Amino acid sequence: MRIDKLQLKNFRNYDNLDIQFNEKLNIIIGNNAQGKTNILEAIYFLSITKSNLPVNDKTCIRKDQLFSKIEGNISSDNDKKKLSILMNANGKKLSVNGNEIKKHSDYIGNLRVIIFNPDDIRLIKEAPGNRRRFINIEISQLYGKYINILNEYNLVLKQRNEYLKVIKSGKVNQVYFDILTEKLVELAVHIYDYRIKFIDGINRYVDKVYKEISGYDGLSIKYLPNVDVSNIDNIKKIMEDKLIAYYDREIFMGSTLIGPHRDDFSFKLDDNDLLLYGSQGQIKLAILALKLAEIDVFKDVCGEYPVLLLDDLFSELDLTKRNKIINYLNRDIQTIVTTTDLKNIDKHLVKSANIYKIDNGKIVD
Repeated sequence: MRIDKLQLKNFRNYDNLDIQFNEKLNIIIGNNAQGKTNILEAIYFLSITKSNLPVNDKTCIRKDQLFSKIEGNISSDNDKKKLSILMNANGKKLSVNGNEIKKHSDYIGNLRVIIFNPDDIRLIKEAPGNRRRFINIEISQLYGKYINILNEYNLVLKQRNEYLKVIKSGKVNQVYFDILTEKLVELAVHIYDYRIKFIDGINRYVDKVYKEISGYDGLSIKYLPNVDVSNIDNIKKIMEDKLIAYYDREIFMGSTLIGPHRDDFSFKLDDNDLLLYGSQGQIKLAILALKLAEIDVFKDVCGEYPVLLLDDLFSELDLTKRNKIINYLNRDIQTIVTTTDLKNIDKHLVKSANIYKIDNGKIVD
């Protein structure tokens, strides 16, 4: 999969941008705050329908403008598509080949991307909600049904939480509550199944990748649900039993305490939690290894590679690690890299790449 052409109108600091990409390596160079990262954000937005940054959609609309538009020509093995997202104060409109797509779940998957940027360190350091958001987005790109199941689960979860508060006030319709609980468990089992598949897929590759880029092995991703998911056939019964055991506590809290909405996962290096014991360098390389391991997971599930977006990757790495990462950039993967200096990138890669110099929201010679 690749993005052949990107067009921006009133996106961030771009009034108009029209850029065509090489099917292999593309390098976007420029000083800080000129708009390099905004191009990667726009591609991610075109894929996921939202920014990779924790911002409101409206902040992506250029100052003093009423709308913003992102368009991209996408090629996969046997298909070509034109994707478009139009944003204004009323929301956003998604379209594929000129046809409006009402549901985001029907849109996501037309362009699959993996993005790495320096802020990804928060994936390890911040709250579990960030890690759940990450895993939900990645799985949604791989499996079209997942986002629908997740949305339905969140709706039932909200209804069940609201009814727990009703029960606390003394009004009980046990049949209604049991129906909500049964549906919650049914949807939860599917979510657990998808998450297990994804993390198992990552663990097939992540240690090998980490060893290649760092020289050390022992990296794994540990799934941390609050029910035993070691046997998918038993999850339904285990979750039902745990919800019964937690019934009084849930009424007291007014909240559902068991289920995938409370999942977490951790990064382990030689069985040590990187959050507690990892150095800044180890954490950054572990996240990069996770993102690079995803490349092969996407290929295994979808039959083709995603587009790889690397924001300012090389600036903080020594020459040895840069050269090891370059081995991945030489594969049949469209890669778009931002940098402030071409000296950060191997000269042999530079020769074969498309290079775009960005200055104040414009491509310059």
